[in-house]
Order: sequence, then structure tokens, then C-alpha cells
Amino acid sequence: MLKTVGVTEVRFLQSRRAARIAYVVQGSGPPLIALPPWATHLTGEMRLSGHDSFHQRLAERHRVVRYDRWGTGLSDRARSDFSLEADLEVLTDVVEHLKLRRFVLVGPSQAGLLAAVFARRHPERVSHLVLYGTRISALTDEATWPALRALILANWPVAARSIAAVATRGSDPGDVEAFADLFVMAVTPEMAVALQDAAIAHDLRDVVGDIQVPTLVLHRRNDPLVAPEAAIALAGWIPGARLELLEGEAHVHSAGDAGHLAERICAFTAGAQRAPAAQLTDREAEIVERVAQGQTNAEIAAQLVLSVRTVERHLLNAYTKLGVRGRTEAISQWLQQRADATSDT
Repeated sequence: MLKTVGVTEVRFLQSRRAARIAYVVQGSGPPLIALPPWATHLTGEMRLSGHDSFHQRLAERHRVVRYDRWGTGLSDRARSDFSLEADLEVLTDVVEHLKLRRFVLVGPSQAGLLAAVFARRHPERVSHLVLYGTRISALTDEATWPALRALILANWPVAARSIAAVATRGSDPGDVEAFADLFVMAVTPEMAVALQDAAIAHDLRDVVGDIQVPTLVLHRRNDPLVAPEAAIALAGWIPGARLELLEGEAHVHSAGDAGHLAERICAFTAGAQRAPAAQLTDREAEIVERVAQGQTNAEIAAQLVLSVRTVERHLLNAYTKLGVRGRTEAISQWLQQRADATSDT
């Protein structure tokens, strides 16, 4: 089923939960899924000042997939299961529907938890993970959320405008009205509260320590909802994560200088299509090279003065980053990359 809105083609898929999920695809290249945060509306968000620059910049390098979260926007509004598992199931349905084997996963704001859990469970599917503005925000901490929750249920338009005034601070003046309208258009007050109540129940720190994919933690320095210290801490919890603190205030990723955010994401994912081995550490690359030469794990361990278990751990990390499922595929891809590098010189 297809509906055209301006230049955006909104399509629909049927999830296993019998929910209809609205999605759009833009651009070409290595796939990138931009996950929906608290509440979204694929056509309503087009009024935000940075919407076009953010998504068009990503689409210059990637095949960008976006979808409305179940219970919000153009997706089915009826939802009674607010669990993280339900959101993970919908994401899996989107991936399978579009037949995506491996992709970049971008988790802005509240969607960071979903992105991190999926990457942890399916490292072979995620080439790069980007977390932007991720952590419990100042609006939803235990001191503020009860009062804001009550305001949402009592007067949703007023609450939405209050949220918008903070979340889009420092961006185009029209973004306050645009984001407030987007929120009211995207979700009922009851659904907004239920989704946020469910999100607060999770501790991100319990998830990210085991992530084994290349990760970028991206953050605006003066974000009024999530302090830069939270981004620094998050990057420190994720093995090998890269942290970038950018100038700017808006918490909403598609407001303010959104084009610059997209540029940083593309810089991080550059080479996602041709050279995943660029993400290997020196030790991982050395071990894969020895595997390609026909050495066993025990032989590699003896020559490098490592335990066999350590060699196996390095190989598992390399398989994940290369997007392969075992020794044979790793050797094949490694030899092909070596041939490509030789032909380019």
C-alpha cells in the first residue's frame, strides 16, 4: 500500500503483532535505519527546520529507512504492549520486510535503548551503531516526570508546547510550534505517558557494556535535556566507542544544525559498504591475516603468546565487525579486501 505526500512515499508493512507500520525509504547505498524516538509522525515532522538537511545528507551516502513507532504517527495507534520486546519485534519485522542483511543503526534520544539492545543481540547485522542524545532526560527524571506526566494527561497541547520549548532550544524559532504540533499530531496523551513510563523502567548501563560493534556517541554540548556528562559516561561504558561533542543546543536531532549531525554520522560510517575491516583493531587484523594463511587458533596463540581463548575472542569480534558468520566467510572477505586494496594502488 502506497501513499505519496510531497516527495515522501509512505509505505506500510504488517508486523507479526498484526499492527500496520508506516515507513519511508530514501536514497541509496549501504542501509541505515533511523529509529523512532518517543513519538513520531513521518509527514508531520517535515516542518522541523533541520528535517530535510538531516535526511537528505544521510541519503547522499545511505539508503535511509525510517518508520513511525507502533502506537504513534501513521502506524497503528492501537497498542497495549509497551515493552521493549514489542519494539524490538517491530524493528525486526522492518528489517525482514526490507530484506536488510546488514545496516547502520541510528538511535536518537529514547530510541538509543532500542538501538543498543538490538546491536548487542545481533552484532552480525549492525555495521555501525550511532547513539545521539541518549540517556534519561531532564524532563523524565524522577523529580520532573510525575508533574509532567500529570500535565500531559490534563492538558496535552500545553504539555507538548512546554516540551517543545525545551527540546528545540537554540534552533529555528518556528521549531517550537512545529514540534508541539508534531507531538499532538503523533500521539495521544495516554499513549505518550504509557510509552515514557515503559522507557523509564530500563537502565541503559545494563545493556551497553557488551556491545561489540563500532559505536559513535554523538551529542550537542548544550543539550538542555541530556547533559554532556551523560554522553561521556555512556561512551565510557561501551567498548571502543567514539565520542563526539558538537556545538549546539537542540535535543531534537532534526532541529538546529541537523545537517552537521548527518555529516558526522556519514563520516563515521564511511566505508561501511566496501571496507568493514577498517574497523578491526591491529590485533584483530593480525589474527585474521594468520587465519587466512591457514594457521589454527592454537598455532596463532603460541606464536603471539596469547591464550587460545583470547584468540577466539579476537576472532569473534572480527567476525562481528566483518559481518561474517565464521572462519570460511572471514577468510574469503579478507582475501577479497586485500585484492581490492592491491588493485586500488
